[in-house]
Amino acid sequence: MKKKTLTIAIALVLVVALAVGATWALLTHTTDTVTNTFVVGKLIDANTTFSLKEHAIDTQDVTGRYVLKTGNADSDYTTRNTYGAVVPGVNIPKDPTVKVEKLAGDAYLYVVDQLGTGLSYNVADKWTKLADSGTKALYVYNGGEKLTANSTVSQGVLANNEIVVGETVADGSTTLSFNAYLVQAVGTGDAAAAWNAAAPVAGFTAVMPMP
Repeated sequence: MKKKTLTIAIALVLVVALAVGATWALLTHTTDTVTNTFVVGKLIDANTTFSLKEHAIDTQDVTGRYVLKTGNADSDYTTRNTYGAVVPGVNIPKDPTVKVEKLAGDAYLYVVDQLGTGLSYNVADKWTKLADSGTKALYVYNGGEKLTANSTVSQGVLANNEIVVGETVADGSTTLSFNAYLVQAVGTGDAAAAWNAAAPVAGFTAVMPMP
């Protein structure tokens, strides 16, 4: 009886030794890794057209009227014209045009103009004024239309593509400049709110006109 008890006791010791000394692997399995990459969005990419340019001066005729080139080659366009002999009462042809195609993100389109003294013009009816600082004015395209990747815009800035010259013009020179802007439309409310949030030009607080 003592021998049997001893055998059992040894057996218990061996079991305990196995439990303490052995490493038991639990069954596991791992899924594939999910990786999130965040890239800042774009309004334009390599496929986008966004330009503001006008036809270059070709000649000035005997009446003092300037004549612009009419072709579509790159050489027919410019981003700067100099009118060196403006004649009182003779209007100046000028056709600044904004072009937008294949945007990479939704956007609003704006133009800012700045005109010196002695000349005047009207803006084409596709542009809606949002702000006026006295020396500069801010306009949005087509009442604040949201442009998308499918939008195609080719829009002149000036009504009748001309600058009006009065019968009296002071000596000296004056300048007229235009700049076009795209501002993100997603999450910005309307065209005025988008402009105010981005504030690409200081001194303007845009306000959508009452319908």
